[in-house]
Amino acid sequence: MHIHRYLALGALAAILALFAACGGDDPEPAAPTPTPADTMMEAPTPTPADTMMEEPTPAPGDTMMEEPTPTPGDAMMEAPTPTPVVVRPTPTPVPPPAGFDAEEYFGGRTIRIITGTSPGGGYDTFSRIVAAAGKKYFPDSTRFIVQNLPGAGQLRGLRAVLSAEPDGLTIGPVHQRWWTRQALVGDIEGFDFDRIHILGSPTYAVNPDGFCIDRNFASSWQEVLDKGLTIRVGSVGPGNEPAIEFMQENGGPFRLIYGYGGTSEIMASFDRGETDGTDRCSRSTAGRLFPEWIEQGRLVPIYYQTAPYDDEWMAELGYPGVQLPSFRDLPGLTFNPAQAEALDLNLLTDEISRVFIMPEGIPDDVAQYWQSVFDQLVVDQEFRELTTIAGYDESYGYGTAEDILGIVNRLRNASPETRAEALRLSGVDQLQVN
Repeated sequence: MHIHRYLALGALAAILALFAACGGDDPEPAAPTPTPADTMMEAPTPTPADTMMEEPTPAPGDTMMEEPTPTPGDAMMEAPTPTPVVVRPTPTPVPPPAGFDAEEYFGGRTIRIITGTSPGGGYDTFSRIVAAAGKKYFPDSTRFIVQNLPGAGQLRGLRAVLSAEPDGLTIGPVHQRWWTRQALVGDIEGFDFDRIHILGSPTYAVNPDGFCIDRNFASSWQEVLDKGLTIRVGSVGPGNEPAIEFMQENGGPFRLIYGYGGTSEIMASFDRGETDGTDRCSRSTAGRLFPEWIEQGRLVPIYYQTAPYDDEWMAELGYPGVQLPSFRDLPGLTFNPAQAEALDLNLLTDEISRVFIMPEGIPDDVAQYWQSVFDQLVVDQEFRELTTIAGYDESYGYGTAEDILGIVNRLRNASPETRAEALRLSGVDQLQVN
């Protein structure tokens, strides 16, 4: 039965409904087609946009869309019990600028949050949570919309944010692959770390990140090696799965299939059996969206990247008392210390997911007001409750601009040899930028 997933989707729909009256601006461009998949998870059916207020003009090809429609049988869901995570000290909020009149500046205007993903994934969900919980920090007449611009591994959405008018009315989350690309290559126009305004990340935390294979495919890592199998793994694009890309480079039996639109499509491909392994087997992903995988004993955990699953989750997966090995300790892999150092730098960028930014050139008082809002927003009770209801409690952690820049500067300041290896291992040199 899929009742648990229906409940989870119903809870997410409830989050989306919190600002449905604020409208939506979600385009539906052609998405890249993964190989060998023939079909993708369908995007929610567009519905007429809110007509209470004039909409901003969408980009060519964009269409208006409201939030996903819950599957019949959706119901209210209690927030899951929070999972302990590594939480960093809460930063002191930046004070609002003296003399700045938010009512005069933001009143009657529309704030657009652009995400480079399809509806339903983590970037989309956090964009909508920011919109839902952020309204109270702006005048009542300020309107929020979320605009989905999937394409080119989220580069399309990033470029839309970077090229927006520098008026404080456009923000958006950036995927870690583009921080890596810019730190190592530096060819994304307008993405100057020292000139854009970095608001921060609500998912700056060390999370359990195991990798599982489908029991229908194999029952252990050793069986994969003994039978000479190749594990197919879905991914959005190069740089999205650094540990798997690293292992693939060093004798690991993996084949990454690029072109999926985000987590929802990647998980659907695993559910259909067109991929064999996934790192979306944590409590907050598989446990929330595909609990039948756990009930059926379908997931076989074989390693972790940066932090193992806790004993409780391992027991739920059917492996009580089993300690997952690090991927570095798996048999069949060979790599040298220089490669390991470069990989560690790539894995650091996993901590800077969903970093919200604004383009360069924002007036100082507007940028300071936004920073003051974001500092309060990410740690307030409503935001935390929505995060928990959406199933992302274990991903929560507030990363400031200083945290983000600390990581990307380590990449920028590494030795030429380490930078070259990090670029090769990350795969972001394969991304099409121009």
